[in-house]
Amino acid sequence: MKHHSHFGQLLVFAATLLLAGLARADESVVLCDFKDEAALKAWEVNAGTARLIQEPALAGQRALEIAFDPAGQYQPAYMSWRRVRGDWSGYDALILDVFNPASEPVEGSFLVADKACAEKGNSYWNRHNETRMLAPGRTRWVISVGGLYRGEAGSRNNDIKRNIDANSIVRVDFGFGAKGQSGRIVIESLRLVKVSQPAGIRAFAFGPPDASVMPGWTPVSNETRYSKDRGFGWGPEGGAPWDGAARDTTFGPALIRNFCEAGGYNFHVDVPPGRYRVTVIYENSGYWSDEQAMHRERRILANDREVWSEKRPDGSAHALYRFENVEPVGADIWDTYMAAELARPALFEAEAAADGITFRFEADRVWGSKLSALALCATDDANALQWLRGQFDEVAAEFRSMAVCLDRPAATFDIAPDWAKLGFAAWPVLIEDEITPYSTPAQAGKPAPPKSPAEIALTRLAVRGEHESFCLALRPLRDLGECRLELEPLAGPAALSAQVQVVWYNTSRGFGNIAYEVKPHTLRVQEAVALPKDVTRELIVTVRVPEDAPAGEYSGALLLKDAQGAMLLRAPLKLDVRPVTLDRRTDFLMGFFGIMPPSLLPEERKWEVLEETLAMLRDHGMNAVSGGPDWRLTGWREGEPVIDFGEMDRYFALLRKYGFDKPLNAYGGARFRGLSGGYEKGVTGARVEKESGLPYPEALMRAWRAVDAHARAAQWPTILCAMCDETRVRDVAERELDFMQAMAKVSAAFPATVRTSGSYSASFRQRIEDPNDLLHWHQRFFETLDISSLNLHDETVLAEAKRLGKEVQIYNQGTSRYSFGLYQWSEFRKGVRARWQWHLNILHGYQFFDLDGREPDTAMICYGRKALYPTIQFERCREGAEDFYLYQTLWNRIEELRRAGRSSPAADAASALLENAVSGIRVDETETPPDFDADALKGKVISAIENLEPVGLK
Repeated sequence: MKHHSHFGQLLVFAATLLLAGLARADESVVLCDFKDEAALKAWEVNAGTARLIQEPALAGQRALEIAFDPAGQYQPAYMSWRRVRGDWSGYDALILDVFNPASEPVEGSFLVADKACAEKGNSYWNRHNETRMLAPGRTRWVISVGGLYRGEAGSRNNDIKRNIDANSIVRVDFGFGAKGQSGRIVIESLRLVKVSQPAGIRAFAFGPPDASVMPGWTPVSNETRYSKDRGFGWGPEGGAPWDGAARDTTFGPALIRNFCEAGGYNFHVDVPPGRYRVTVIYENSGYWSDEQAMHRERRILANDREVWSEKRPDGSAHALYRFENVEPVGADIWDTYMAAELARPALFEAEAAADGITFRFEADRVWGSKLSALALCATDDANALQWLRGQFDEVAAEFRSMAVCLDRPAATFDIAPDWAKLGFAAWPVLIEDEITPYSTPAQAGKPAPPKSPAEIALTRLAVRGEHESFCLALRPLRDLGECRLELEPLAGPAALSAQVQVVWYNTSRGFGNIAYEVKPHTLRVQEAVALPKDVTRELIVTVRVPEDAPAGEYSGALLLKDAQGAMLLRAPLKLDVRPVTLDRRTDFLMGFFGIMPPSLLPEERKWEVLEETLAMLRDHGMNAVSGGPDWRLTGWREGEPVIDFGEMDRYFALLRKYGFDKPLNAYGGARFRGLSGGYEKGVTGARVEKESGLPYPEALMRAWRAVDAHARAAQWPTILCAMCDETRVRDVAERELDFMQAMAKVSAAFPATVRTSGSYSASFRQRIEDPNDLLHWHQRFFETLDISSLNLHDETVLAEAKRLGKEVQIYNQGTSRYSFGLYQWSEFRKGVRARWQWHLNILHGYQFFDLDGREPDTAMICYGRKALYPTIQFERCREGAEDFYLYQTLWNRIEELRRAGRSSPAADAASALLENAVSGIRVDETETPPDFDADALKGKVISAIENLEPVGLK
């Protein structure tokens, strides 16, 4: 594919630039160069077969080759350094020079531990762990010595509250490949480097005190105050940014991933008088959701003169709408997204006074001046300007080497003559099929592609009260230009409404790195679609079947026409609506974390968008929600709490309007603020104790008693109070358990208002008494909480819940049709009472670009200028939820017949059908079984319902 050829050229360019930049190191210590057997003996190869070779691609230099062992327990190549150099503190970076001879990327992993980690038992959360995708060819894996956080990027330094001590390294491991993979990797060298700035350059990298720093740049944190000795820093007037103003977004090269919010602060640099060329890079995407650059206007002053400014008409919504109409297909990611927006530098000239330059950063919103880098040199210093240009070229090269495209090229396929004449191929697909820009009929699987356009017919089976989707993949063999989409209405016993949507693509990454795939993302209602050559596009026609729709056969068609209106394809749509109505009565809760619209939207649109969101959730089969606005304890008056209930009453009234009257999951919102320090009593609880004059348990009880009185009067639903979130550290667990035990008395006193819950994983295969084992505390959580919302769980948990009278819910179980359908039904029948999935609408950085921000974007909906867009994952969840309700419909019918004393062979057969469907599914078996056919099971369940005698149900 052309895309892959261009990508390969970029990799070579990136490697060349990075090599050139790091060759300027002032000091480079080769720790291991694999030139002889002695070097090899310094390593223990735990998986794979190692030997020294002379690789032609490396100019005949000797190197270490590790042939993969597909049977390796974790990774097929794994090596540990036996002769670890313990002190790295005088260096900027550890560099692994590695060569991937394959045509596909290979995963790499790295861990490093220090003495403090070893003394704590060498736990995963106390050593540094990271991954990197290694593109074909040479990669210089640059690991900043100063940024070796413990644990994972998104959950760092939880136990030992500092980064890895660079002067006491005791362990280094590298792993390569994915489990079961064949192949090999070639390692050239491992070295430490230190880089200094050349004369005439002042280059500053902003971030937290323990952040990764690009070699050769001077680190600046929110704590770096100006002094004469230092010659730079915040001030001298105006103070320094607050604790928490500096962050590491965890994505991309070190120079552009760290930042310090500088709005309203001065940064002074001592330089001789003269005119200077200045480069500033802002970090625009953000750490968490709602921390994107939200400004409408921002500017930079140098010695009180404005030298640069920017205006954004969309203000805080800029990060929502930017890239709304951009797709990454065939694009260079750096040029399209980073250079065009996220890392676009502010360039200007400034005049230095006798005492240097004081820069002032201003914006109309907090997070509008998130400073990543500032560099300056004299305007006539050609060498310094060249160095700076080279540095930013290196940033681009490093980003490209990290943002490895994992897409596989399109498979070749035979073109039937009828399709060749039209210039495209089309074939039916299912909503759960992953159609990418590179999908072809050869990869389609089922059903088999038709040999002629005349043979295309999309058929579906439906019941009343559900939605049904017809999906068509289309791959142009030549550029078809802008084509029109039309629908022939579905005609039959009545008229059914339908709409055609086009699936748009986005980048998609996992956790821990920014290697990506181009995957289907949002669904958009369109009347036309661009169809360039060799880019597969998926079209979806969704039909809503009302509860009162007459049963029977319905027929329509999807029409594809060229720009002049000539017919290219008529795809018949045939829908069989059966005389069964979906019964949504269930005791099982299903929904997503998150509900409130992002604060990036204009405030006046919040409630309007919230209503649209609730309507879409309901339309997609969800019956419960998580989050919401908060209410707050504002003080005490004569021993009684003073509470501001804020927007809670309006919020709950809106939930009732859209049918959400079941218990509310108060994770991520709908929290009682001012009463505790998050999931523990904390400093806030101590303040409550002092201000109320009451022992904390009594103050807690009185506060919730007031909430209970208000909640009953205002018809609040029961609130499931979140009390932990994947706790990983013993001392945190101890404090959280103390608070859970206090809240247990509150929930016992007011069970209609509040029940305690928490998110974690648990098992009772054995009782853990060791307090240093985190499972010990999770088992105590389970015994204390009313509800345990579990990720990993097993049958012992369900047995323990039954013994103790506790409730089990589950979370983050997947977004497939199977996950929300048969798997969810299986868990319900085994005793689980609810499931929650991450996440409805969380946005890290720019919503239409998934390589920025702290974590991948997993939102089910996106916010367009004129409409909310559901994602294809959300559509799959709806299909699954409607499967669940269909199983529930059959179950409800069987139960009503049994209660009426009207058992029959048909009822027994129906019961056996449901039992057999779940009998082979284990607790927590979230992966779709390879032989699972959701449509086939749906047909059997519908027939079983039709075979039952009526019991007065509509």
